[in-house]
Amino acid sequence: MSRIKDYIELEDSVLDAAEDAAHHDDVTTRMRAISHLFNAIGEHVSRSRFHDKSEVAAVLVWLAAETYVSSRRELIADARVAA
Repeated sequence: MSRIKDYIELEDSVLDAAEDAAHHDDVTTRMRAISHLFNAIGEHVSRSRFHDKSEVAAVLVWLAAETYVSSRRELIADARVAA
């Protein structure tokens, strides 16, 4: 498999996991889920064939954090509209 395809698949799974983490009701559970995701990114990238592993990990963590925050904002906005 090419590195590009590896990256795209990894990015898709990271974005899905970050969005899932944002949907937990309990803040402790959310923090555990996102922390677990950050650790999993580091572990996966360290075992990968990417040339600049630290840069790839940084980008994926940034994308995960942005997706998490965006999903939380949407959930909060939806809750306010429903209330």
